[in-house]
Amino acid sequence: MIRSLRQMLKSSPRLTLAYAAITVAAATAVLLALTAPPRVYLPAMGLILCGQSALVVLLLCRRARDYDIRNARVLLPRRSVEGQWPRERREQKMASVREAADRIEQGFVSGPRELLERTVADPELAPSVREYAAQTMGSIRPPAADAAPGRTRFDVVLASNLNLPGGTTSSNANEIQLLTKAGLTVGLLHHPLYSANVSRPVNGKIAELVDGECVRFIRPRERVSCDLMIMRFPPFAMRMREDLPSIEAGEKILVINQAPMTYYDAVAGRKPTWDVTTVHENLFGWIGEHRWTAVGPLVRQALLDHHADELGSVDLADEFWYPALDLSRLSRRSSAPAGTPIRIGRHSRDHLSKWPELAADLRSCYPEDPRFEISVLGGTKAAARVLGRLPSNWRSLEFDSLAVDDFLTELDFYVYFPNSTLLEAFGRAPAEAMAAGVPTVLPPVFEPVFGDGAVYAEPEMVREVILGLADDPQSYLTQQKRGIEAAHRRFGFEAHCERLRSAGLSL
Repeated sequence: MIRSLRQMLKSSPRLTLAYAAITVAAATAVLLALTAPPRVYLPAMGLILCGQSALVVLLLCRRARDYDIRNARVLLPRRSVEGQWPRERREQKMASVREAADRIEQGFVSGPRELLERTVADPELAPSVREYAAQTMGSIRPPAADAAPGRTRFDVVLASNLNLPGGTTSSNANEIQLLTKAGLTVGLLHHPLYSANVSRPVNGKIAELVDGECVRFIRPRERVSCDLMIMRFPPFAMRMREDLPSIEAGEKILVINQAPMTYYDAVAGRKPTWDVTTVHENLFGWIGEHRWTAVGPLVRQALLDHHADELGSVDLADEFWYPALDLSRLSRRSSAPAGTPIRIGRHSRDHLSKWPELAADLRSCYPEDPRFEISVLGGTKAAARVLGRLPSNWRSLEFDSLAVDDFLTELDFYVYFPNSTLLEAFGRAPAEAMAAGVPTVLPPVFEPVFGDGAVYAEPEMVREVILGLADDPQSYLTQQKRGIEAAHRRFGFEAHCERLRSAGLSL
């Protein structure tokens, strides 16, 4: 404060005079206190204190103004001088430039190109950022022209986001395998999400099926015709690529394998993932009239219950487009469990939505008991967060660290209980367990999907259900048979061939 006061006095003659006047007044007050009665020097002391307070306030205001000016003088040059531009901000700008370039590369042009143009033209950005944006714009390839004057012919066109890691990709891969086994040709249209992971490469499960003859990718703006066009995963159509091919199809189906919202619950909240109206309008603008088919009864009911006012122009089928499972690859159990520990397992991605939200329910479904061994393929970090720790009888395997069929053959029971507020679109994981001959215990909400293929129970009854089947080999084998039959009846390749025939394909 003393140092600041000295600097201010040097820079302002008026402040110097004020300070001198107050100093003289203070000395006078001291002299009066020594020579005059209280009624004289007390008012004088009050005036002097008021003057000193005003000087302190003036000093603080002056310092605040100088701080603002000083920082403005520092910050303005930093936005145009490379060496003084904060590294973190440069990296953030570089990342936004890369993201824009990735989107343009995938066919999302208008918005990202404008962002790059604004970046290049902004004189307040670091020169390295502007130069990087200019180089990126220069390296962008022009939109592809039509591959040929005529139309390329496929039996089936499959359009989806092909870079996803989970069930959507498995369903796409199985459908491609079924079609090629039947001698049909398949054209693949990769349409990534604009909002997430746009540059992630096509999943290896899809890429390995592409041979350039029976299965190949459709080029941007290519003219294509087919008997059946299958689109899967509605979120991809929330924002469409601008280099889409022209497709003529005898039948066009959008498979609704995900509800528009993850949660339909007052407590968990309504978490939207896609919008019915936007998806329908975008697809209609591209391919015209098309039909929507839900992946199962749970998704269809969610559409009817929560989105009826948005379905006015949507052709929603009554039947379901269940995923096709290659059941021939699954090894099957041939006997009931012998002795303990009883091996309980499940496989899914490691996310809180895939586990019961209450620790008591999670412990009931997967008991911490030496009579049970819990195996999880896909990771257990989310479960450990709910429980506070991972129980000693749990075994955790990372996602894709073991083939699903190898994992399932090790189990005596399959128990799958996700978050109670989650709207699970289908339940591919339990279907695989049933097909592998592993008796499966599920919450009652899944009964419309799997019928007698599974056993249904509330969390507190899971232990009793498992012990009852384990102690009764005949009941165990009966439930095992029901699961296998239900899986074949709903999800096997032959069942899917029937769905394809109903859509106009000759198989």
